[in-house]
Amino acid sequence: MNDIKKITQLLKEAQSSFYYFTKTIFKAGFPQFVDGKYIKECCDYLQKYKRTMRVAARSHFKSSSFYAYIQFLIMFQGFRRDLDIYYFSFNESQSGWHIHNIKSLIAKNPFFAELKNLKPLAENIAAYTFDNQHIIRIRPKGITSFTRGTKADFIFLDDIYADPSSQTNPTVILKINDIFRSVILEAIKPEGEIHVVGTPLSRADIFFEPDIQKEFHIRFYPAITHDENGNEVPTWPEFYTLEELKKKREVMGEKAFAREILCMPFYSTDAFFKKETLRKTVVNPSLRNIPLHEGLDTQDLVIAGLDIGKRRHPSVLNVFRVTNNKAIQVHRKKMVNWPYYSGKSYDPLHPTQLEYCKAAIKAFGIDALYYDNTRGEFEGAKDAGLLTPQFIPVIFTPKNRIQMATNFEKIVLNRQIEIFDDEEMLNSICSVTNELKKIATPEGHSDDFDSFCLALLGFQDSSITRKEEKEIRVGSPSIFGDNWFNPPIPKGF
Repeated sequence: MNDIKKITQLLKEAQSSFYYFTKTIFKAGFPQFVDGKYIKECCDYLQKYKRTMRVAARSHFKSSSFYAYIQFLIMFQGFRRDLDIYYFSFNESQSGWHIHNIKSLIAKNPFFAELKNLKPLAENIAAYTFDNQHIIRIRPKGITSFTRGTKADFIFLDDIYADPSSQTNPTVILKINDIFRSVILEAIKPEGEIHVVGTPLSRADIFFEPDIQKEFHIRFYPAITHDENGNEVPTWPEFYTLEELKKKREVMGEKAFAREILCMPFYSTDAFFKKETLRKTVVNPSLRNIPLHEGLDTQDLVIAGLDIGKRRHPSVLNVFRVTNNKAIQVHRKKMVNWPYYSGKSYDPLHPTQLEYCKAAIKAFGIDALYYDNTRGEFEGAKDAGLLTPQFIPVIFTPKNRIQMATNFEKIVLNRQIEIFDDEEMLNSICSVTNELKKIATPEGHSDDFDSFCLALLGFQDSSITRKEEKEIRVGSPSIFGDNWFNPPIPKGF
């Protein structure tokens, strides 16, 4: 009797929570299941929205989340209505393999003992019923060959760009995008659901298209992210440690690691900097991102660059200590959706960009902080007298972009800089092409590249590199003029 009560209560909770279903009922047929905060977030997200698009790393609960959700639908909707489910992959045999996996998991799960398999001999097509009246059909579909037909209640698209036999051609990517827009989006019944998971292949993927993004709730889950202090952490630590993830680079190679683990698109124009080159020459794994509260006590020159983000792009501050004619990175801060300024003291609970920079100036002894003033986001703060002498405005022009990028390149080639071993930062730096075009990514818009270029303007200026000038520099007028509050901006800046 107690067992019946427990099962009844379990089913009641599982019906209201897909996450609870996954960690109890789904797990019963998938004993290697590993729980975690990331799993809960994925499950809650799938259950909450009817149109989802999730970019995630390899082996990070992509296909498995679909397997679990389909079982959830079968158990709690299949007994009262017919269900038509389309499962898409690049080709039909690939999607049939996924359906075979779903059938295998259901067959091993004791909670589905009463479910009748109507297609026991068909490996790649599934049909089930509880009562011989309501039928659940799961059909395999290949994205490249799909044409208009009957509409489905649920559509699942699983790594639709992944051709198992060869590298997907860019023209095929565009074809898939057209099919998705013109056919897939029209193949769903009213009130139906469409869910997409995958790993990005190119910047042209549907994951990055603004018109598609408006129709879906989109999430990006690279395997390595950052905590509130800017330290690298695994997205799913219960399954992969940070060390285990980083070891994969050696086996997979840089490009495959960037795409499969960090969710960075494979196809892109040649980068201004190659990540492999940076790792061999200027990346120092022993450096750490010093927290703001810890700060830095030094008589060396300290320079910084702030790239101010526009709209959805983050702002990034990078700080360097200059010693022995080398710029050593000491701090990096990414500011996502932070207001530009408040005019108050820095508040960690309600952070603002200008106030954080002022706190960083004090904590790290920053002598010169070069910031992007192209759009004038800090002009209001300047008029209000909120800027200190360390703030130096720079207006980007085509000419000085080339000059600053060339300066950055020379410093790297001469090994006059040491930087963090930080995947997100390196990806940002390497998302600028040889033509200095910026490529938007889930993490930003080449923000670190511009931040570095700005900071290294201070490295160029030999007039402020002597240690004995430290006391004079801090709080002194801008190096760009005697009148720091309204300095004349040098020609070309």
